[in-house]
Amino acid sequence: MTSTVFSPPSDGEQIGGSAHDVTILTAGDDVELALHRWTRPGNQAVLFYIHGIQSHAGWLFETGPWLADGGVDVYALDRRGSGRSGGPRGHLRSAWQVLDDYERALGQVAAVAARRPLVALGQSLGGSVLAALWATSRLPTLRRLVFCAPALGQQRRRHSPEALRELRNSAGEQRRPLSLDDADYTSMTRYSAFMANDHLMLRQVTASTLATLVELEDCYMTGAHPDPLPVALVRAVRDPIIDLDAAEAVLRSLSTFPIDMRQFDIDRHYIEFSEARTAYWDWLITLVTAEADRPEPTS
Repeated sequence: MTSTVFSPPSDGEQIGGSAHDVTILTAGDDVELALHRWTRPGNQAVLFYIHGIQSHAGWLFETGPWLADGGVDVYALDRRGSGRSGGPRGHLRSAWQVLDDYERALGQVAAVAARRPLVALGQSLGGSVLAALWATSRLPTLRRLVFCAPALGQQRRRHSPEALRELRNSAGEQRRPLSLDDADYTSMTRYSAFMANDHLMLRQVTASTLATLVELEDCYMTGAHPDPLPVALVRAVRDPIIDLDAAEAVLRSLSTFPIDMRQFDIDRHYIEFSEARTAYWDWLITLVTAEADRPEPTS
């Protein structure tokens, strides 16, 4: 299922047996948020995907169809200020605003999923958002959490306590560049070309967003165990953006259960844009669809 397309397909375009479309959710402050979905009739499981700091749901233009054709409906919200969602570009006023948005979207997807198993996946910054939702008891009934190259504990890993205090006090919409190289994400020319021409990819964030990144981390770096859920961790051998050992240590401190580990032999951050992508997608399909064969947990 390889592709030479360097931009997301049009809304409603059929890819394989699945279709991609976008619906609009209205946030609590009336900002319009774009919820993408890749679905196929008869699919027995649902995945909610939380994207990273620079990406958006459009980066799933191959992932979504592949998973949907394998039996998993995929939903992904463009974070406010990202992708096709409203709000000032790259601006997050607070962690609570971000968590409110995702709680609203997850609630809607859970209602659509009905009795089908629902799994949530957080990639990069999305992993920090997912952990914060988990730690603050904002998740609907889920069967499993998946963390892919998650930015867990990275603010504490990179900054001193004094620098963290300064970041927490950052405010306003003054722009700050994101000092990440596209080559950190992928070594494949076709995906480098996609990123270079992706006008929705974030290259800057605001001062308030930097504070929000720390606030999200504060939500789960308390030492307390959130509600028990099965957890999987996906990682590369080496990641030029994330300190994966630090992230894994944080995840182990949060999880009550043993962690299901899956490592891929790559040295880039975004597995979906690597040579391991199809192996990753197939592993995800197996992991998520297996939940349909397990008895539904009792409350």
